[in-house]
Amino acid sequence: MAELPEPLRSNHTLAEELGVEDASADDLYDAMDWLLSRQRKIERGLARRHLENGALVLCDLTSVYLEGLKCKLAAHGYSRDQKKGKLQVVALLCNRDGCPVAVEVFEGNTADPAALSSQLHKLRDRFSLDRIVIVKDRGLITNALIEKDLEPAGLAWISALRAPRVRTLAEQGHLQLSLFDQRDMAEISVPELYPSERLIVCRNPLLAAERRRKRLDSSTGLTASSKPAKRPQLQERALSLLRVRP
Repeated sequence: MAELPEPLRSNHTLAEELGVEDASADDLYDAMDWLLSRQRKIERGLARRHLENGALVLCDLTSVYLEGLKCKLAAHGYSRDQKKGKLQVVALLCNRDGCPVAVEVFEGNTADPAALSSQLHKLRDRFSLDRIVIVKDRGLITNALIEKDLEPAGLAWISALRAPRVRTLAEQGHLQLSLFDQRDMAEISVPELYPSERLIVCRNPLLAAERRRKRLDSSTGLTASSKPAKRPQLQERALSLLRVRP
């Protein structure tokens, strides 16, 4: 939903501001049908205006909880709202400034990597881009997706490792936790596990302070006979590890 400028927000609705107070539900559906029939042309125009080779492209997915039985895309899948039911999966492509360029709705049981693969083909085939950087959160850029889509196309990408993999690097000695007692960012290299990739380790000092506070609060409830929990050094330092494939 678009947001009104601050001076208008308290006294006007969006319908009033756009001059469509009398629009019915059928009018809105007709407008959506009109946009759908021209979606590809509109998206190509937005891509020409806001994307270029070498540009940073942001991709995000969400799920929409659906009521009703007649939507052809509705299917049981993972709900980000933690609600049981039928879902649709929505993919959004933006430029580095957050300007939306393209949107697509998938069946509710579509896996995240499959949705991202579709967006990569869109960028290459419909928008004619061959030098882009994909930025996505942890878990979406899988090794299978890297081998199938990203590496063959020569695409650069930025993602993050899940906590178990970060823990493994720390246990194997690739990640020195004490280093982050003095600094908040460092780069490490693990060519045997992540060849041709830069690994950037980031520490969130605010989150680290909050986790330390919670640990101290929980320790006050221990009895004399209780054994204090082993200090979760990795978790308490609030480290994130970015994978960067230039």
